[in-house]
Amino acid sequence: MEKGFGYSVIKEKCPRCCEGNLYVNSVWSFRNIASMPDKCPVCGQDFKIEDGFFLGATYVSYAITVAIAFLTMVSLWFGLKLDFLVIMVVMVLELVLLMPFIVRVSRSIWFNFFVHYEPDWIKGSGLVDE
Repeated sequence: MEKGFGYSVIKEKCPRCCEGNLYVNSVWSFRNIASMPDKCPVCGQDFKIEDGFFLGATYVSYAITVAIAFLTMVSLWFGLKLDFLVIMVVMVLELVLLMPFIVRVSRSIWFNFFVHYEPDWIKGSGLVDE
């Protein structure tokens, strides 16, 4: 997979260098699902851009949640012809189980909207002689 927006989101990597980890813990660490270091350990990109920066990720999270719920409802209603109450129970369980992934993917997508991949980031970083 070529480095860039999709790579950074899927692999949960720094959007600038696509090498440093965006999160401190794995997605299975429920205590600190969205814990991020202050800076990228590889390129030094500031992950704490400003107070409340990741509040915008709630809009992305909402869109992902609505899409998942809609697809689930349509597939269970028209495909399996299940009762509405059963569909609601399945959707709630599905969204609760997917919550850690949705939170992290939403933050990754939001961050990638504002910080873009720079293939030659190391040249301007002062880490090597130019």
